[in-house]
Amino acid sequence: MEVLPCGHAALAGPSRLCQHLLGSEGADHIRLLTGEGMQYDACCQDCGRAGQSGTQPELFVACEGCVSRCTDGWDYAWRGEPGIRDRAEPIDTTIGEVRLPATTADLTPALGETDSVWLLLTRDGEIGRFAADRGEWDIIARSGVPGEPDHKAWCGRVLRPRMHASPCGNFVAIVNDYGHHGQVIDLRTAAVTCTLNGGDYHEETVPFSVAFASHENRTVVIHRTAWNRLDVSDAATGDVLTQRDPTSYRQSERRPDHYLDYFHGGLAVSTDGHWIADDGWVWHPVGMIRTWDLRQWMTGNPWESEDGPSLQTLCPRLYHWDSPTCWISENLIAVSGIGDDDEALLPGVRVFDVTTGAEVSAFALPEHPACLFASAGRLFAAGAARLDVWDPATGERTGTVLGFSPTAHHPSAGELAAFDGDARILQLWPTPGAGG
Repeated sequence: MEVLPCGHAALAGPSRLCQHLLGSEGADHIRLLTGEGMQYDACCQDCGRAGQSGTQPELFVACEGCVSRCTDGWDYAWRGEPGIRDRAEPIDTTIGEVRLPATTADLTPALGETDSVWLLLTRDGEIGRFAADRGEWDIIARSGVPGEPDHKAWCGRVLRPRMHASPCGNFVAIVNDYGHHGQVIDLRTAAVTCTLNGGDYHEETVPFSVAFASHENRTVVIHRTAWNRLDVSDAATGDVLTQRDPTSYRQSERRPDHYLDYFHGGLAVSTDGHWIADDGWVWHPVGMIRTWDLRQWMTGNPWESEDGPSLQTLCPRLYHWDSPTCWISENLIAVSGIGDDDEALLPGVRVFDVTTGAEVSAFALPEHPACLFASAGRLFAAGAARLDVWDPATGERTGTVLGFSPTAHHPSAGELAAFDGDARILQLWPTPGAGG
């Protein structure tokens, strides 16, 4: 086998290196995108500065081990542009518009409905069902979540009410994102079944941790009860189903065996209800997504969310969390942003298998997405004023809808929705394959 310039007789690595990086480990470097997908070469800072003045660095083939050791670190920057591959498919770009019946603070699908039926939370706290295709509007409950006027914004976060719906359509959770108050409401009776409080320790850094799931023929709500603790409650009664010993301690007390130094963030349950993803952070700060087996947590190990055997930690990133994520299958999750630091983050998507924690693919996007959705084997990335459709299996873009940036997905009705609460306009677009 030929001896490579790095001095090793081995297989060539995926990237070339400048001479100053040959033999280094975790060096501060620049990743030079080649324009072929996410492929890149690497050079030192001096060669990178020379490249900016028009002198291209001399690059050498190195073995897989040398490339891995050199580029396995936090200290790098991107230069150049990634490649985006297109594979055009027929797509209907028609966007429907419907006038909303009230000024709307938030909107979420009435899950289980196959028609275009949405749950609206008005600015006055009313909760209603809106049949967009028929223009019918019925007020069915009212939120009593208190405001938090003492809230202090953190890094552009804005305290706002958010509504989450249960898969069965019978319950909603109204919470203050970047605050600590919330409640669960039974839409059949308009009664508050569970009062939520996520704690008051750096709650301004994360959306309120809450999600619904179905378990053993009943609806449960997963919610933060302290900055580093989640619990599961029966949505109908408020009974806590994950009783366990304390997960916190004071300075003079013994640290609990299962202590978790992690700030829980936005939650997302997989399409089959098997897995849960948590987009939070740890000091100093490093954002990371943690996933674990929801069924095992409910039936086998009450400590599964702290340190259970199914727990996986995905894509730690300096100073970056609270980014769009989306389940694209029962065990695959898409995470926006490619890189390990908020100052070196490329627009793109990374796909992980939560059963192993392995990254299975990554591909670039034209801009950082505001939201991600998935349906029928396609990934939908909402930009500032556009929606791009992707095949996550190949990383190819299959279509674009201009002038549409959805914030909600109605999977059973096959629609994406964008709303302007002040203008009382709801935009709707059918996802490919909807109704088929």
